Amino acid sequence: RFCAAVHYIFSCGEGEPVYNLLRKLGLHEAITFERLNPEGYDHFSCPSANLRFRIPSGLTKWGERLCDRFPNEASQIRSFFHTINTLALQLDNVPGRLGPFEIARSLLAHPQLVQLIRYRGYTLQRLYDDYRLSTQVQAIVSAQVGDVGLPPNQVSLLIWVALIARYSDGAYYPTEHFSSLVDGLAETISQKPGCLLSLKTEITSARLENGRLAAVISSDGREFRGDRFICNADPQWFVSMVGQQHFPSQYLKKVKTEYSAASVSIYLGVKDIDLRDYGFGNWNVWHYPHLNINEVYEAQHQRNDLSDPWLFMSTPTLCSPNAKSKHAPSGEQILELITTCAYEPFEAKKATNVREYTARKNEVRNRMLEVVEANYVPKLRKHLAMRVTGTPTTNRRYVWAPRGNIYGSALTPQNVDASRLGPKSPIDNLFFTGASAAFPSVGGTVSGGERLYTELTGDMVNPARDR
Repeated sequence: RFCAAVHYIFSCGEGEPVYNLLRKLGLHEAITFERLNPEGYDHFSCPSANLRFRIPSGLTKWGERLCDRFPNEASQIRSFFHTINTLALQLDNVPGRLGPFEIARSLLAHPQLVQLIRYRGYTLQRLYDDYRLSTQVQAIVSAQVGDVGLPPNQVSLLIWVALIARYSDGAYYPTEHFSSLVDGLAETISQKPGCLLSLKTEITSARLENGRLAAVISSDGREFRGDRFICNADPQWFVSMVGQQHFPSQYLKKVKTEYSAASVSIYLGVKDIDLRDYGFGNWNVWHYPHLNINEVYEAQHQRNDLSDPWLFMSTPTLCSPNAKSKHAPSGEQILELITTCAYEPFEAKKATNVREYTARKNEVRNRMLEVVEANYVPKLRKHLAMRVTGTPTTNRRYVWAPRGNIYGSALTPQNVDASRLGPKSPIDNLFFTGASAAFPSVGGTVSGGERLYTELTGDMVNPARDR
């Protein structure tokens, strides 16, 4: 059994948002987490440059480990990490809501937040350039940009800082795999009085009465009425379904953002070998074909060139080896491979010639497997008990992700400033949550959902964060 989307998450420690959600629902003892190796929860790997680096928990420790590896750049590296440490601390004081009043109040309480304003338009690459970091250091520090689906010269610096700061506090995998988290939440909803979880129910239209949302209607004609509606589907789609004429033009501009990248995913059941003998364990491995990370992404996203892809490699059965719910037969293990790409080339082939689409899918899959065999696990394909491949159109088919996107709106500086969509809408009983209204990742969407819950009920899940 494979988890088809999530590989590791943050904010699971005691007192943090994911833990607090589970505690609120009475699930914190039933759903527990295994922490990935704090000495190297992510490994950067570039065999062509003979460079591998373990990224540890703790931003300061990461910086000092880089200084040890690259002593000639120690001064620049320390300055760089001082800046991102400072920004990470300041991000903790950003209000959950980003209205003018909340921002002004936070600036009065924390004047140093003005530095966030200075860096709000920065990309990660711009900060690299400020400190004149070498290609090798840039590549290592960029290892996890796949977690936001953009290269250093496009990704918002503040989003990247928030990501690595949270993972630096602790990277986790559920003890009983991600299905335990999903199933636990679903069962809790289903068991609560007055609650209904209606799966495989396509919402196709909405009805407004007196300027408020009165009901949404499913494809089989069922009508769901309510006093408030919270939508975690794609906001662009939902606004179009309701009717753009019901929303002011300024709001429509906020809704209409560029989507994040799509992905190719391969899920492998591995037998007769132990992946620990090949450099895998309770950590992830980020493989890059060369050290120019911007060029790697440009080739894949802009030129549809997947001949030498970067790869994210995850081994769930090694992240939680003592799980009671086995997702692989005894003696077998799971290896998952992910890379990012553009949606359109796959969609065009599938729409016009399924045979060509299948051939392209197989070509990319085989190339990804060849990369693993050449650099990590020789003759891997002789040890496969199961192999499942997903493309951008698979994302569209199964999760209805527009253009196969994996993180909602693209996390560029333009899309993550104070003009970001947020939970409130011009329709006073319609609210949004999820990757595009809050932020992507399990930790990001949980935090955003908790803030909306607090705003609607006055009941705090994260007292230290949601005020």
